[in-house]
Amino acid sequence: GTDTPVRAGRQVDRGTDTPVCARMNDEGGIQLDEADHHNAHRPQSVVRELQKRRRTLPRWECAEVTYHVRASVLPERCETLTEPEVGQIVRETLHYDDGRRYDLNCYVLMPDHFHALLYPLRRGDGSIPITEIMKVIKGVSARRINQVSEGHGSFWLDQSFTRIIRCPDEFVKTYHYIRSNPVRAGYAELPEDWQWWWEQTD
Repeated sequence: GTDTPVRAGRQVDRGTDTPVCARMNDEGGIQLDEADHHNAHRPQSVVRELQKRRRTLPRWECAEVTYHVRASVLPERCETLTEPEVGQIVRETLHYDDGRRYDLNCYVLMPDHFHALLYPLRRGDGSIPITEIMKVIKGVSARRINQVSEGHGSFWLDQSFTRIIRCPDEFVKTYHYIRSNPVRAGYAELPEDWQWWWEQTD
């Protein structure tokens, strides 16, 4: 048995962000085919199958799944996400595309990173790529934070953590892991005491 959500996918060559056709072999491993050179330098607008993107770290993507995502602030930046003005910008950015690009389940802001659970919405015959979603969240929030802090340049680490949630049990465990982040870090005695936690209650 395998916990891979689908049996076919697309992978990305090292040093690019371009998917390469792939399929599962009889042993359950991924077997690569040749790249589609016609699309080699086009940004991907839809995810239809399981695929792997790679820059420094491998990143798996798949259609119609929930992701656990994390973005971290560059160590050299002095701003923190729990400063009222900065935190509000990140919150507004996360909520702006809720219902547009993704369904937002929950998130927590920590001083130097945030965690979220979100579900990319459909686009055509696939789903909106998580890489596109994270690029928008980080790009928009970074520009706004630089405006209010008079900072310059990058705000977020280039690499984001993205993990496919493969089953209901993993969803529950990840939800509690995200919610208890402030308690484990010593910022709050109870998860509900942390003002930078939010979850969908509808």
